[in-house]
Amino acid sequence: MTLKADWVEIERLFHESVDLPVKERQALLASASASVRAEVESLLKTEDEAVFVARPDRLAADLLDQPSALSTSERIGKYQIESLITVGGMGEVYLARNQSGCPVALKILRRHLVASPQAVDRFQTEVRAASALDDLNIVTVYESGDSPAGLFLAMEWVEGPTFRQLMAAGAAEISDAIDWGEQAASALAAAHSADILHRDIKPENIILRKDGVVKILDFGLARLAGPVRIEPHSTGASGTISGTLSGTLLYMSPEILRGETASSASDVFSLGALFYELWTGRHPFAGETPLDVYEAIECRNVAAPSAMQPAIPLEIDSLILRMLDRDPALRPPAHEVRDVFSRFSART
Repeated sequence: MTLKADWVEIERLFHESVDLPVKERQALLASASASVRAEVESLLKTEDEAVFVARPDRLAADLLDQPSALSTSERIGKYQIESLITVGGMGEVYLARNQSGCPVALKILRRHLVASPQAVDRFQTEVRAASALDDLNIVTVYESGDSPAGLFLAMEWVEGPTFRQLMAAGAAEISDAIDWGEQAASALAAAHSADILHRDIKPENIILRKDGVVKILDFGLARLAGPVRIEPHSTGASGTISGTLSGTLLYMSPEILRGETASSASDVFSLGALFYELWTGRHPFAGETPLDVYEAIECRNVAAPSAMQPAIPLEIDSLILRMLDRDPALRPPAHEVRDVFSRFSART
C-alpha cells in the first residue's frame, strides 16, 4: 500500500479498536502489517493517556492484562513501590521512595519486553541520553539497573501538570507562555548542544513543576549522535514508532512523516506545533482523523498565531511560523528560539 492508503487503514483500525479491552485490540490488529499496527498502537496510547483521569476503568481493565504491573509490596533495588502513575507500551512508571523516603519516578521496562532487542535498545538509549544531560529544565536521572521485575530507570519526581493539562484550559497567558517557552527551548537547546535529539516532543512529555520550572522528560526516542537516518521497518515499544513514523502524529515534522532524515530541526518543528497550541488554544494541524492530520502537516498553510490571539508579539508570531516551516533548513535552531523568548522575558 502507499503511505496514504496506510493512513486510511490506520484510521479504520483506530476507530474500531479504541474502545476495546487490550486482548480484543490485539486480536483485531493481529492481521495488520507491522507498520500499520504500530501506528494504530501509537494513536491508541495517546488516546489512553488523554482519558487516563476521566476513565480509570480502562486503565484498570488494561492492568488485568499486564502481568508485569507491580504491587506496593515490591521493591526495585533500593526503591519501594508506592503507586502506579501510568502504563505505556514500553512499561510502567511508578511513584517510589528511596531509602531516605524521598520520592522518585521509577520507569520499569516490562518483563515480557526485556527479550526484545528493540525494547532493550530503546530503554538503554533513554538511559544514556538522559544521563548525559545536566540541565535545570531536563528531568534528572539518578540511576539505572536491572531487577527481577525488569530493567529500571530512577528519575527525579516532578509534581505538577503536563503541558497537555495546561492546554486544556485554552490559550495561556502571554507572560506564562513567554516564560514556559523560554524554558522549554532552553532544554531543547541543551540537548542539541550535546548532539542529542529528543524526537518525541509533545505536551505529554513536558511538565510544569509546582515552583514554575519546566521539565522535559522521556528520551525514549532520543538519538545520541546528531542527525540520523530513521530505520525503516523498525517498530518501537513505547507506543510510538522508531521507524518511518517516529513520534506522535500531531507533532511530527513533515520530513519524519516522509521517512527522511531526522535532525535538530525536527525537534524544533514539534516544539513549534506545541507553542502554537499553547499560545492560541488551537493546534495548527488539527483534523478529525489521522489522515486529515497527515495531510494538514504536509499541505495546509498555517494561519499566523496573531490572527487568533492579537496580543501575541509580532516577533514571536513570526518565530512560531518559522519553527513550522516545511523546509528544515529555514527553521531557527533551538538556541535562537530560546534567545527570542529570553528577550521578551526580560521585558516583563
